[in-house]
Amino acid sequence: MAKIAVITGASQGIGRALSYHLGRTGYKVVAGARSRDKLDSVVEGINNAGGDALALRLDVSDPDSIDNFNQEVEMLGTPSLLINNAGIGRFGPTDEVSLEDWDIQLNTNLRGAFLVSKAFLPKMKRSQKGAIVFINSVAGIQPFSQSAAYVASKFGLRGFASALREELREYNIKVISVHPGAVNTPFWETVPGDFPTEDMLDMDTLSENIVQNIQSSGNLTVEEMVIRRVAGDF
Repeated sequence: MAKIAVITGASQGIGRALSYHLGRTGYKVVAGARSRDKLDSVVEGINNAGGDALALRLDVSDPDSIDNFNQEVEMLGTPSLLINNAGIGRFGPTDEVSLEDWDIQLNTNLRGAFLVSKAFLPKMKRSQKGAIVFINSVAGIQPFSQSAAYVASKFGLRGFASALREELREYNIKVISVHPGAVNTPFWETVPGDFPTEDMLDMDTLSENIVQNIQSSGNLTVEEMVIRRVAGDF
């Protein structure tokens, strides 16, 4: 029976690339996101390539949506892999950041990861195996100007993952934080400025490296991955 991988924010970007790569690696991929049309396209691509994937609508900022998502996944079995990837970024001077923009970033990037993890933790703890992966950012270890809400959410996400890791050691569950630099994804389409996306990290290569770490054998894991292009940040 194929291992189940649950991925949030799977409709585009890193989540999309991870979904395809895990599908090729033999996981049954449960892809969650708000955009059902994009999500269906991802799942169709995985299934047409010989993989096994299912699309389920998920809004990580909505506890009811997470509860419904969890119940549907439960009918399939216990995930051996949970990837908290859903995220959003809105940028500008701190004194111009609206409360709405602050809340949506904290609610999606940090609160959402907490709620999704909390939903799946009991069954993963009972199975005493598996991995929980947090797709963070270099902004979770290094501050950037005009990014206060985003940086706060990512620093918080790193702290949450680190504390959760200590809780789950006795259950043989890996907790991995991934901190990529700038990745060539649709994320940059809504960020003010002219960024050379062609010089950014390739999301397919990034996904391949993340999956390799997830699948490391024995009683070891790389707990935090900081992945930058050789030339460094922009």
